[in-house]
Amino acid sequence: MNTLLPTRRRWSLGLALASVLTGVGAYAASAAPATTAPAPIPITSPACPANLRMGEADGCVTQLQLELNLTGAHLTVDGQFGSGTDTAVRTFQSSHSLTADGIVGPATKAKLDAAAAGSSGTGTGTVDLRTQCGDLQKGASGACASTLQTMLNTFNAGRLTVDGQFGPATDTAVRNFQASHALAIDGIVGAAVKNALYTSTPTPLPSGPINSAKVLNAAKSYLGVPYVWGGGHSLRGEGPGPSLGTCDGYTGSIQPCPADTTVGVDCSGLVRAAFWFGAGIDLANGGDTTEQTLDKHLTPITEAQRRPGDVEYFGTDAHNTVHVVLYAGTDPATGADMMYEAKETGTDVHYVGLRTGGYWYHVSA
Repeated sequence: MNTLLPTRRRWSLGLALASVLTGVGAYAASAAPATTAPAPIPITSPACPANLRMGEADGCVTQLQLELNLTGAHLTVDGQFGSGTDTAVRTFQSSHSLTADGIVGPATKAKLDAAAAGSSGTGTGTVDLRTQCGDLQKGASGACASTLQTMLNTFNAGRLTVDGQFGPATDTAVRNFQASHALAIDGIVGAAVKNALYTSTPTPLPSGPINSAKVLNAAKSYLGVPYVWGGGHSLRGEGPGPSLGTCDGYTGSIQPCPADTTVGVDCSGLVRAAFWFGAGIDLANGGDTTEQTLDKHLTPITEAQRRPGDVEYFGTDAHNTVHVVLYAGTDPATGADMMYEAKETGTDVHYVGLRTGGYWYHVSA
């Protein structure tokens, strides 16, 4: 076990993508389409007709609808140039001193691209993610990303700067939100995530005495998330939760190192997320297992004193550790003592029988 998980060092890496139009419509990266729509194609691309008009159905129309929504329309993004899109085009043309004929030719494309790009910065107000944005994921930018960041902060899924850039921190916050709402943890903001954002009631992070059930439920929500060396340690400013890791110090058997291309948590990253979202405590502020044992919230206890929600560290002594698990208590179905654990590269966060022999701590507010 110890040979697979050598002592980690403190993670302390520090981390604007400008929205700029190009000759082929660089704004295409601002939002992906809804799952039922064709993939967006920049409207100024040679792949699109010189003139888009009613009856067209393809990715060019998907992109057209996305851009129209960012300039004030409220279209369902489906890639179908129907009467609603026609009306939105004519409205845009009228407001921009263009011939209001519903035909999206070179002049309309140029003005629409410019208007969409201009609306992509912060400070332009919010949009409705459900009707004005397609699926969002890492790499998206603009008003859709800004609105998403604001909503994720409301749910305490992250501590995001609202900058309109869907980067690593926003990706982590999305995954935290998905975990807390029993959604697939993939970092993609599709229909299910949007629905939960608009229909769920935000609750503040826990405070006061620790409720071990909330901590354990937070850990449970990450079942199936990959183990990633350094994952969950704010290497890029993400805050607690699943994130890219690092290959610095990695000695795992799986080569080449997958940590800097895979999103997940390592053992102390899992414990950190569980106590942050379950108790509002950021153990060691993202430090490794040894640093967690030195956190002021931890009190050493004996193995006989353990209770659900306590943590067990493994290493050469109580403050020189290489692994940690979260004690889940006795499973009522089997009578076995269980734990939540992120074990090693190539495995996922799992709920398994408790291993003992480590150093035990109780966490208090």
